[in-house]
Amino acid sequence: MTRLLARHRGFSLIELLAVLLITALLASIAIPSYQKYIHRSYRTEAKDMLLRIASAQERYFSAQNRYGSLRELGITDARTSHHHYEVDVESDASQFKATARPLGQQTKDRCGSLSLDHTGRRSSSASQQTRDCW
Repeated sequence: MTRLLARHRGFSLIELLAVLLITALLASIAIPSYQKYIHRSYRTEAKDMLLRIASAQERYFSAQNRYGSLRELGITDARTSHHHYEVDVESDASQFKATARPLGQQTKDRCGSLSLDHTGRRSSSASQQTRDCW
């Protein structure tokens, strides 16, 4: 009887390979899903910054009767808090367009650059539907 117990201790190589295969399969499903979630959260940061810039532009326009540059709006750092997007503003007396360009790993995001103009129109540089990105 002790001989039988001694033979059945531990795991066989096939059992270990099966566990490794199942773990690899689960990781291949979970990691891309997690990366999509991360890209979406950083995209939310960029949208928030674009909306704050649009609000600052409207305040500036009501005081100066024209739209301003980032410097004139008092924005010194043109990157989102985690530095995954860089924001640029093109403006003149009657219109502006703020664009958030992805940086680093965020360039793999399916939405690409996000834009917001003086009319409130939202757009994306990617082929995706704008409503899916905004």
